[in-house]
Amino acid sequence: MASTDPCVSSHRLRRFAVLKTGHGSDYTERAYGGYAQMIVWDIFSVIEGDFSFLEHGGDDYYDGYVITGSAADAHATDVDWINCLCDALVLHRQGKRLLGICFGHQILARALGGKTGRAEVGWEVGVKSLQVDSEKVSHLYGLAFPSTVRAIESHQDQVTSRLNSSPGAVQLASSERTKVEMFAVGDHVLGMQCHPEFSEDVMIDLINSRISRKIISDGVAKEALESFQTGQADQDLLIVLCKTFLKRCRE
Repeated sequence: MASTDPCVSSHRLRRFAVLKTGHGSDYTERAYGGYAQMIVWDIFSVIEGDFSFLEHGGDDYYDGYVITGSAADAHATDVDWINCLCDALVLHRQGKRLLGICFGHQILARALGGKTGRAEVGWEVGVKSLQVDSEKVSHLYGLAFPSTVRAIESHQDQVTSRLNSSPGAVQLASSERTKVEMFAVGDHVLGMQCHPEFSEDVMIDLINSRISRKIISDGVAKEALESFQTGQADQDLLIVLCKTFLKRCRE
């Protein structure tokens, strides 16, 4: 039976480009290496210089682009692949749908004229409460969204200024330590500082890895691990938001 959804074509799978800006741990690759069956995800390792997705930058080959998290600094100006990625994100001027997660959120903000840098409060790791402008989320995506959500965080950098220079830019969420947790530009750009794609086991594996490499302190790790005892993160809500954003028809 043919779909009645105007966003879905019976002749073509939806296709998304994932701009990979980091590498998962061995545990993550073993446990979560599969891909969705009904969506084509073309993965481009931009961290290794693969920008071949730009061959399709001017057409409708891709329904959207997802920029992943990374251990790299979005504010770095002396790293070639990061500078190239900033240049590539002029895709937003063509109305291309762009979803940025953590580093991806920060690099989108930088490409759109915002500022990023080290957070004055240091590392933010674990489950944190976000204050969401639910009216704006409802207006943009047609979702009934609560004003407070719990999200998994893992970052020491953040967006440090609002995107006042980008027409149509709105802030969608903030938290106690992070001013810009989520932003949108029109209905085609969405950035999230949190990690909707992480599960508790992935986050705990990452925390333990960072402790062993002395990247985070024992105090930060203890607070992060304890945060998982106070209740589950609202990952399902955040995943629905991401999917709804990516599935929306082109205007």
